[in-house]
Amino acid sequence: MSSLPLVGRLACRLVPAGLFLWAGISKALDPQGSVLSVDGYEVLPDPVVQVVAILLPWIEIAIATLLILGLFMRFAGLATVALMIVFIAGMAQAKARGLEIDCGCFGSSGAGEGVSWWDILRDVPLVLAGLYLASRPRGPWQLDNLFGGEMEEDDEHDNGTADQAAATARRS
Repeated sequence: MSSLPLVGRLACRLVPAGLFLWAGISKALDPQGSVLSVDGYEVLPDPVVQVVAILLPWIEIAIATLLILGLFMRFAGLATVALMIVFIAGMAQAKARGLEIDCGCFGSSGAGEGVSWWDILRDVPLVLAGLYLASRPRGPWQLDNLFGGEMEEDDEHDNGTADQAAATARRS
């Protein structure tokens, strides 16, 4: 898999991070709305609905923080994929069952016009971003770089440092 340019790589980190941060904060500030949103999907028993509604915002905020800082990128990428697949599956089952709820992505009361195909499809690029980050966890502008290991050669090449290093080595 070839490496994305710096801007693409940063987008793979910062777009999901921004969405998770927005969603997590929205839900954390409205815990009752979060409970109603999770309950609206009608898939979890009541005690589990409460736990998911309380934990989900903080999980989203934690993943967003890892993505923004560039820490534990393989884990953050896999967590992004897992969370988005759960969200897509939940919305798809709600759509298939004709539940009249909104997606609840950014907090709400749960009631709505129903999950749309757009709600489901817009999450697919986030799955792909997470897969990319999980498969290519090293890159520039990440705190992971401070904790050992070199960036992957393709990522170094994207920044021109591999060419500079080769030129320096030839002169030596």
